[in-house]
Amino acid sequence: MIYLDYAANYPVDDRVIDEFVSVEKKYYGNTNSFHTLGKESLKKYDEINLKALQLLNLNPEEYEIIYTSSASEANNLAIKGVYNSYSGVGKHLLTSPFEHSSNSATLGYLKESGAEVELLKATSSGQIDLDDLKSKLRNDTILLTLILVESETGILQPYKEVINILKDYPNCHLLIDATQAVGKLDIDYSNIEMFSFAPHKFGGIIGSGFLVKKKETILTPLIHGGKSVSIYRSSTCPLGLIAASVKALEIAITEREDNFRYVSNLNEYLINNLKSFNQIEFNSNHLSSPYIINLSIKNKKGIDTLNYLNEHQICASLKSACSVTNTPSSNIMSIYHDKNRATSSFRISLSKLTTKEEIDTLLDVIGGYINGK
Repeated sequence: MIYLDYAANYPVDDRVIDEFVSVEKKYYGNTNSFHTLGKESLKKYDEINLKALQLLNLNPEEYEIIYTSSASEANNLAIKGVYNSYSGVGKHLLTSPFEHSSNSATLGYLKESGAEVELLKATSSGQIDLDDLKSKLRNDTILLTLILVESETGILQPYKEVINILKDYPNCHLLIDATQAVGKLDIDYSNIEMFSFAPHKFGGIIGSGFLVKKKETILTPLIHGGKSVSIYRSSTCPLGLIAASVKALEIAITEREDNFRYVSNLNEYLINNLKSFNQIEFNSNHLSSPYIINLSIKNKKGIDTLNYLNEHQICASLKSACSVTNTPSSNIMSIYHDKNRATSSFRISLSKLTTKEEIDTLLDVIGGYINGK
């Protein structure tokens, strides 16, 4: 099989597994325990946690990490946590049209509970409309959720401009879903109030996630009861998973520049060759991460294209792996306002593990599909 769905999940790195096993076997004392083994585990946690903040270039006096089971849990904790803590200030929430379902569904849940949720407009370039953001911000706006790299098209959102705009609205907290950015793109996280990501997108283990936030931001926890390493998430500290996640983060950040260069060259090669097919429309653009390429083939449903690719031993994706399958892409619709284009769209995602030979095979298969072979 040729795997081209790395945006959904990345194979776990052997070095990450080794770290998980090593820490699990050596540090089996509960970090909450007062005995020697418990204290050793807590000391190890403090060491790993500090390393994670340093890898992200964050000041440990200003930022903290809440280790979760996934980016979805991290998003739920941030959104519900802000709403429950600050709804006395206001109940107005803003969101982009590109959010992961863990954000949009959570906002929908809060809307049923009395929140006022407004959707920002998209520009033709696939970014949020900053003028629309300015016009919709209010003194009682308490949260803006913004995906950093849109998971279907890979388009990078103007996060620096958003942060600057929000300086005039101190009641508005900002949550950035950085799941497709961390370990892949050169992003400055030092001015972002809260951001989430999942290590399984860059070689970590499924079942782990990060919510990084400024210490001054207060959240109401999702999980209550039982002491832990964070007041915001009760549970026994999963030290092995945390160690493995930080190991994956270290590898991704250390190798980021080389991986970016390699994937950018593959991306350029693939796109240049796909341009020979008149039936192909490119939904990704110059603002997109090179790791993600979104295409539409005219008069071909996306699900049919995926089935054809799968029959030829190629794994790609229709939309985000967490989205509803048999519907047009709402993200593509919000950019191009074209139902046929949204229905025919599909995603190819690359990594350092992708080879030129695999791309050549993909091109041959797509050519056969378009030409009816």
